[in-house]
Amino acid sequence: MKPLKIEFLYLDLTSCDRCLGTEKNLSQAIDQMSDYAHSQGRIIELEPIEISSAELAIKHHFYTSPTIRIDSQDIQGDFLENDCACCGDICGTEVDCRSWHYEGQAYDVPPIGLITSAIRQAIDHKVLFRPAKPAYVLPENLERYFSALANKKGKTMKPKVAFICVHNSCRSQMAEALSKLYASDVYEAYSAGTETKPQINQDAVRIIKDKYGIDMNETQHSKLIDEIPEVDIVVTMGCNVICPFMPSQHEEDWGLDDPTGQPDEAFLKTAQIIEDKVKDLARRISDKEIELS
Repeated sequence: MKPLKIEFLYLDLTSCDRCLGTEKNLSQAIDQMSDYAHSQGRIIELEPIEISSAELAIKHHFYTSPTIRIDSQDIQGDFLENDCACCGDICGTEVDCRSWHYEGQAYDVPPIGLITSAIRQAIDHKVLFRPAKPAYVLPENLERYFSALANKKGKTMKPKVAFICVHNSCRSQMAEALSKLYASDVYEAYSAGTETKPQINQDAVRIIKDKYGIDMNETQHSKLIDEIPEVDIVVTMGCNVICPFMPSQHEEDWGLDDPTGQPDEAFLKTAQIIEDKVKDLARRISDKEIELS
C-alpha cells in the first residue's frame, strides 16, 4: 500500500492545551479515516515532530504551532494565530499559537471534521491550492518564544535522559517508568529504540504494576528514537548487540540482561536493579558528577 504521511509538528505536549487537543483530535481523525484509506490502497503513517528549538523550526520550515501536514502539505494554507496562555506560561512571555477556521468558525483546536476532510481530499487527490511561500525565515513570534524559553529555563531546565535499547519494549520502558516515579524532580525521562513492537512486554507491565502501582500500558508506548526530543544523557540498557546510537553530552551503559521469556524472579531482579540505578543517576546529576553544559 502507498503511505499517506501525516506530520504533526508541535511545541509542547506536556501543558499546551492546543497541542494536546490537536494530538487527541488528530488521533481520532486517523482512526475514523483508516478504513477508507485502506480501501483506496493507502496506509496512514503519523510522524509526531517536537519543535524544541529554533534550529528545528528552521529545519522543518515551521511557521506556527501546532501544524498538521499531509504529504508535506499544510491542511490549511493560512496561519491565523491568537494569544496562547499555555505557551506564554511555558516561556514566560506573551506568545501566539495557531487558530483554525472551519465552517465559518474559529477554533483553538482543529475540529475532527476539518482533519478528516483534509485526509479524504489527500486520498482522493483533491489538493487545495496553496500559494507559494517566500524563502523560510523564522517567524518573529517563534523567535521570541525560543529566546524567552532559553532565558527562563537556562538555569533551571532539567536535563533530558533517554533510555535506549533495540525494541523499546522491556528494560528501557521500565527505566522510563521508574525514572518518572523516583527522579522526575531531577530529570525528564524518555525511552526509545530503533525498532518497535506492537505493545510493551506484558510481563514487565504486570511486574511494574504489581510492585510500583504504575500501569505502563496506560502511561507509555513503544517509540522510535526519532520520536523523542534531543537529550542530554543517553543510557543504553545492555543490548547484547550493537546498541542504537543517539547524540548526547553523556552516555553510559547499564549492562542489564533482558528478562524476556524468564520467570517473574528475573523481572523483579531487573526492576530492582533499575530502581537502584535510577536513584543513583539522579544523585549523580544533582551532585554535578555528570558534566553537562
